[in-house]
Amino acid sequence: MIALERLNSIPAQDFVAALASIFEHSPWVPERVAALRPFASVIALHQAMSAAVLQAEEAVQLALIRAHPELAGRAALRGDVTSASTSEQRGAGLSALSQSQLTRLSSLNAEYAKRFGFPFVLAVKGHTPDSVIATLAERVNHDAQQERSVALREICRIGYFRLADLVQEPLGDAIIAMAEELARLSEDSEALTCSYLTPTHRATAARIRDFMIAAGLATHIDAVGNVVGVLAGGANPKRVLTGSHYDTVINAGKYDGRLGILLPIAVAGSLRRSGVKLPYPLEIIAFADEEGVRFKSTFFGSRAVAGRFDLSDLDSVDAGGSTLSDALRAAGHDVAAIPAIARDPSQVACFVEVHIEQGPVLLEAALPVGVVTDIAGSVRSALTVEGLSGHAGTVPMTLRRDAAAAAAEMVLTVESRCRRQPGLVGTVGKLDVPGGAVNVIPGRCEFTIDIRSASDALRDAAVTDISTAIGEIAARRRVKVGRRRLLQAASVPCADALQDAWAASIERITSRPALRLPSGAGHDAMMMASLTDVGMLFVRCGNGGISHHPDETLSAADTDIAARVFQDFLLHFEGST
Repeated sequence: MIALERLNSIPAQDFVAALASIFEHSPWVPERVAALRPFASVIALHQAMSAAVLQAEEAVQLALIRAHPELAGRAALRGDVTSASTSEQRGAGLSALSQSQLTRLSSLNAEYAKRFGFPFVLAVKGHTPDSVIATLAERVNHDAQQERSVALREICRIGYFRLADLVQEPLGDAIIAMAEELARLSEDSEALTCSYLTPTHRATAARIRDFMIAAGLATHIDAVGNVVGVLAGGANPKRVLTGSHYDTVINAGKYDGRLGILLPIAVAGSLRRSGVKLPYPLEIIAFADEEGVRFKSTFFGSRAVAGRFDLSDLDSVDAGGSTLSDALRAAGHDVAAIPAIARDPSQVACFVEVHIEQGPVLLEAALPVGVVTDIAGSVRSALTVEGLSGHAGTVPMTLRRDAAAAAAEMVLTVESRCRRQPGLVGTVGKLDVPGGAVNVIPGRCEFTIDIRSASDALRDAAVTDISTAIGEIAARRRVKVGRRRLLQAASVPCADALQDAWAASIERITSRPALRLPSGAGHDAMMMASLTDVGMLFVRCGNGGISHHPDETLSAADTDIAARVFQDFLLHFEGST
């Protein structure tokens, strides 16, 4: 491998020579980007090279496509292709086709070449012979312009996979670059939003899968949209599971959830390229839905893995009237396969999650990482207050049944009750007067309540007191209150052995004592705790500790430390807790 820092500094002709194999027999690609150095990351380098390909003259693009060998064609069978192509085709099983597969692929290759005048190009990493044949059978029906565009995109993907195996960069820089790349995919051009099973969500899943493939993981996307990557290990069959979620809140930050996916991917890739084999398989899961933005029910991804998915949730409806079941099918998922996602507890050693802290404790302590002791439990409810609307100028104050005024008093009750005891927090995150107008007394108000504590008893006592107070307010103000429980999750302690293991890794990497702290936010680890022991590593979030917000920040230096701590944890973990 060659360091990105060195690539950025060597003479242009050496830069071109070093990257000549990235795009098949096409050194003109690195030639066109050499003057753009320095590149901040491998992804930035790949983006520049891809732009050179996509902006090239049509004749040059066609020559690039034609430089690629036919998959499992005569040149490949003779061994007359580049070493990279040989390795890629072998990895996809194309060097060991059955006779029927070879016949079908040869026939489709001939039909494709006759139709388009160039060979079928596919980034075969992550494919099987059957998926290669199915993709070719689909693409042979494209029109010429569409297929040229698809072929070029596949060539760029091949280039990314080759770069990942050739160019080395600091882990922190690589992780931040991947997060920036994912943040470019959003439902909103002005802010980051990625809600469950939308086109943006599916594109994000595909990009995460490419990151996993580039790291050398065996990958698949399961029946709820979780992206799964496995790094093969030694003789110990019990897997270490890790991961987090890739969906976001509306107008989100770049690192919440996603750090816990990208950091393990980067570490797994580093271990593989260094020739280090863990004694156990490492399974990284990018959970598809944790935030619950679209269908108002959280943890779909991790609940499915933990065997806690409630099939009645398939009838949940989004704001547009689509059911979860419809959305899954539209995304190509088989709802009947959801129960099979559940992992066998006997085959799992533990689940660990890396996450930004979402608060200022590490920031105030001037520490880059910390060990999570427990995860606060949460009770979330949606309330509807029904009063009586009326004209703002004609209804006397004493006769009003103002839904918004009643709701305001209820909101203040949540605040005052939760302020009374340390370790307890209460939030009204949504407050709405549907159809409200400046000159109309609100007849209806809707709001949510989220009560959290690491102590279930403390939290539940507050929930009871607030519920009683809301009933008294409603009676006094002559309004009706409807309540719907959205979530009730018990607090989750992190396993003592995993806490100690994280602490030992922190102390080895940073030479400082490990800070232990609770998490006030919910995490996928809460669901996974019903399957196996869980542990969490927090990473310092800058800018006052703000999260779930576009101002959320994370430094490459802290990320690099966290990656080294995670790698140390994996190397010292013996496969049981």
